[in-house]
Amino acid sequence: MCSKLSNKENKLIKNSDIKNLSLEVYSDPEFVRSYAEKIEYNAHNSLYERPATLSLLSNVKGKNVLDAGCGPGAYTEWLLENGAMVTSLDYSEEMLSRVKMKVGNKARVIRANLNNTLDFFKDEEFDTIVSSMTLHYLSDWRVVFNEFSRIIRKNGELVFSLHHPFMDYQFHREGNYYETELIEDDWPAYGIRMKFYRRPLSDVFKILSETEFGFEELLEPLPLEECRTKFPDTYSTLSTRPWFICFKAVRKN
Repeated sequence: MCSKLSNKENKLIKNSDIKNLSLEVYSDPEFVRSYAEKIEYNAHNSLYERPATLSLLSNVKGKNVLDAGCGPGAYTEWLLENGAMVTSLDYSEEMLSRVKMKVGNKARVIRANLNNTLDFFKDEEFDTIVSSMTLHYLSDWRVVFNEFSRIIRKNGELVFSLHHPFMDYQFHREGNYYETELIEDDWPAYGIRMKFYRRPLSDVFKILSETEFGFEELLEPLPLEECRTKFPDTYSTLSTRPWFICFKAVRKN
């Protein structure tokens, strides 16, 4: 269940460091261990979001790929297995430690915050950027999308996934759908509450129009058939209500 934070709570967060939203959760070793294990087999990630997001990628063999907000490294591992040269970036040292445990020195691993400019990357350094379930933790999308536009080559692919705005608004209707609002979500499987931003769907297209990216494809995924037998209740939910949403854009100029 989601809840909108009060004005007082929002002010406290803004006055602390919104650039590190939910970092305290993603820096908890026990949470990171549990999260890393669950996303390998669970319904929402392994049988729903991840296959959908990966389906939007072209052949990555020999490509220089940035895994932006890499988490514990599920995408990093897949990209390496499919022949990519991978740079894994995250703001959580605990998450990056899981990446190193998973792939060793096969990937370049960098601790950095996507709320900030990525000055350590060269212009047009990457062929492809993948960002799974990360951008809803960022307060200002103009910074990250402008940086993505700078560091990706012409005709390079940007593939990313987010909470579906319909799902966020379904669980919390008191706020204003058309505004960017900070909300809090119960994650009962982990016993924690996670803070992130809800934005209207139009914001994705608006921000892309301000960059050199051209929108290519939107995917509202359905769960894999395997989910029906392993997680029948979740399969029923994900087959009738959009939970996540995936996008593909290409740098045009």
